[in-house]
Amino acid sequence: MFDVEESWQISSSSFKSFIDISNDHGHQVRQTSMGIGGGSIGWGQKLSFGTGHVLNDLCASVWFSYLLVYLQYVLLIPSGLSGIILLIGQVADAIATPLVGILSDHGQCCCIGGQNLCNYGKRKIWHLIGSICVIVSFPLMFVGCMGLCESSNGIGYLVILIALVCVFQFGWASAQISHLAMIPELTHVEAERDELNIIRFSFDIITDILVYAIALLIFAQSSHSLSQITAENGVDFMVLAISITGIGIVFTIIFHVGVNEKPIKIERPPAIMGTAAVTLKSQWLGWFYNWHFYRVGVLYTAARLAHNTSIVFVPLYLQETKQSAEMLALIPLVMNVAGLIGSGLLKITIKLYGKKASYGMASLMGLISCIWLVIDINLSENASALDPSLGPPSSDNAQFYLLASMMGGGAAMVVILSLTSAADLIDSNTETSAFVYGCMSFCDKMSSGIMVAVIQGLHSWVCQDGCTYFYAQVLIYGVGIPFIFVIISSLLGPKSQGNHVEAKDVKNYGTCRTEETTSLIEYVH
Repeated sequence: MFDVEESWQISSSSFKSFIDISNDHGHQVRQTSMGIGGGSIGWGQKLSFGTGHVLNDLCASVWFSYLLVYLQYVLLIPSGLSGIILLIGQVADAIATPLVGILSDHGQCCCIGGQNLCNYGKRKIWHLIGSICVIVSFPLMFVGCMGLCESSNGIGYLVILIALVCVFQFGWASAQISHLAMIPELTHVEAERDELNIIRFSFDIITDILVYAIALLIFAQSSHSLSQITAENGVDFMVLAISITGIGIVFTIIFHVGVNEKPIKIERPPAIMGTAAVTLKSQWLGWFYNWHFYRVGVLYTAARLAHNTSIVFVPLYLQETKQSAEMLALIPLVMNVAGLIGSGLLKITIKLYGKKASYGMASLMGLISCIWLVIDINLSENASALDPSLGPPSSDNAQFYLLASMMGGGAAMVVILSLTSAADLIDSNTETSAFVYGCMSFCDKMSSGIMVAVIQGLHSWVCQDGCTYFYAQVLIYGVGIPFIFVIISSLLGPKSQGNHVEAKDVKNYGTCRTEETTSLIEYVH
């Protein structure tokens, strides 16, 4: 139990002394982190680290791009109920994310035969547990009804499907948070942290491209490739899920063999006035007194919303406008190729112009695509009014490919930048890195799940007699508004010179202790 009455142990003047001592040790802390594996990481280690999220990325591409299509058009589940199923998964992910982060920060693992599995690495063991959950549950989500859809009005199948979704999302969250939390522990050099994030997301884009390439091959081989997705395409989705799971297993093995988790040890100032050492819980609580924690949280959530909205609703927009099954793979493939090119350019733009300018360029690219889609829809509506036989705009043209490229490229770039901002926020506070990533991921998952559920509920209500441009409006506002929030929250960040935060802001930006703080509360047992 924690006693707040007894925990107030440092007065205002004592805290100022603590800050002075911390500043005196600041250079020593930085030097220590640089000296113990933090100054340089070999390319073998970097590339092996990048493979650690491939399984998650492969499954996430199918989850966001094709789950709703699979539920609505293959299993014929109503759009509102499909959105609720995805929301349940996102809520399970959101709840698991901070819990796994807390357990990972604590170094709490299970024991087998009296052996503490955390000896394998407090981050890697949770990554392994999560990967196993994903490998077991994800393919089973796409094997079809297994004869349960006809019995009890399909309730038995829905129960099993929801259970598999929850296991999958727990595993996904475990692998994601443990992988992210390793970045600030592997290095405290900002340029290397940025590079690890870029490598990590580059693998994400590559795996997305791989998923859509495999999907394109599968749908092209199907006898229904020239028509919309129907119940006849169920086998195609099953083959896709099994194929990407097998590929993900290979990359997971590479990660666990190639990455040697050796957390960097940071020298901390000695205890002051005989007080107890700051507990891990008080360090977690300290983040809530740092407004940059909330700013970066909004930035990360908005970036993820822009990215998730585009990959979830572009396939549904293609179905709504009656495009072929091949287009459901080809358009997302184009978007991710653009994202890969954008991620490669980020290192150059950050070096030349800084992160704020990079945020602005990426967000502007996404906003232009949204405005372009508005103009395209209005022109098509006017043309259809004159000649009803024209129908909705075709996605099989160079104009739409360019529009999709700008939307996908901009969304991918802001996600990478938001991850680098989160790593900058954590700085040398690696003991709480999983907690920070967990909180931000919680907001991301909850907001994405609620957004999809609300939109799908509206679709089932508004489009009972069919819609032509419902999902187009979703893309315009669901992608455009998050880009605006990205611009605003990035502009509110600390001033920077090149890649480095100005000295006057370091204390506020890179640690949970701030200049405005006048006292320090320590919670003790």
